[in-house]
Amino acid sequence: MTEPLQQPNTLEPRCLATTIGSMPHTDVRRATDLMFQSTPEIPSWVQFPKRSGRENMMIQFTEGMPGLVLQDGKVRMSLTSDEATEELTEFYRKYLAVTEADEMEALEGFGLSADVAAGFHEMRTQLPDRVASGLVKMIKGQVTGPFTLGTNLLDTNDRCVYYDEQMHDVVVKLVAMKAMWQMVQLRAFGLPVIIFLDEPSLLGFGKQTYITIGKEAVISDIDAVVSVIHALGGFAGVHCEENTDWSLLMETRLDILDFDAYDHFQAMTLYPKELAAFFERGGWLGWGIVPTLDRQAAATETLGRLLDRFDAGLSALHAKGFDRNLLLRRALITPSCGMGGVLSEPLAERVLRLLRELSGLLRQRVN
Repeated sequence: MTEPLQQPNTLEPRCLATTIGSMPHTDVRRATDLMFQSTPEIPSWVQFPKRSGRENMMIQFTEGMPGLVLQDGKVRMSLTSDEATEELTEFYRKYLAVTEADEMEALEGFGLSADVAAGFHEMRTQLPDRVASGLVKMIKGQVTGPFTLGTNLLDTNDRCVYYDEQMHDVVVKLVAMKAMWQMVQLRAFGLPVIIFLDEPSLLGFGKQTYITIGKEAVISDIDAVVSVIHALGGFAGVHCEENTDWSLLMETRLDILDFDAYDHFQAMTLYPKELAAFFERGGWLGWGIVPTLDRQAAATETLGRLLDRFDAGLSALHAKGFDRNLLLRRALITPSCGMGGVLSEPLAERVLRLLRELSGLLRQRVN
């Protein structure tokens, strides 16, 4: 597949809101309706980890991966059997058919079935009417990033598959094809498409656990996925947690950096030079300002206090030399993380209301 030059990023989110992905609900239609009501301009398909274990982010995007086996009740990867060798051969055949021969029908082999991504299919069912209403401005999808998937999926010897050259290659190519499949599905609606890479495990990069993994490998893997998204005209974002090394991600070709602006805003102020270059090439910041990782915070935070936190962050970046209006124009407003982990359904719905209200107030400030 020939990748065209990426067009300059002239689109700006201007404090529109979107979600990160998961919700604690099990009623697929109801949760999708709630998502559309709260983030009608940038809907994002809902992941339902409490509905099915197959929607866990470490399992959801392994559908179609060669060599998967069940060992001790856990999904693992092994390429040693004859069956796995056949699966691997078929995997590369389909991959090359898509990327070298432009045989797009082969891309269906990398799709997300309704069994593992009920929210994707429900959102796609609702999108024609939602788009016709004129409210939808962009559409968001997501995939577990290659670093997180590769370092959490184990082989049958309890070793991260990221350290095996063959398995590592499969992980990166599979994630890229999952992103590409979503791009093809979603851009059919004629609107800009955003695909997020969820990379919570990058929090551990550079620490003892992953000391042998080099920065260049991480950047190369992320950019391999980003290039597929860009080739189809999409915008590529990443969601990470806590004090991730954001300077590393600013060296990639990512368009959007979504960070925990509620508990860990300071991390984004540590790299003013790199952030300035990121903005210069059109980058956006996703402000994860509505808390989801702490039940008490999700239950008690108010719109006023969240606005104060956002303003404090704005002032901190302004003090580093960044223009306030530029920051507002390039701001995407999100929850601090997915809602399907620790929150109850009522708390998740409260987060969605706060998200919608905060976005509405901030959008009034943008010049």
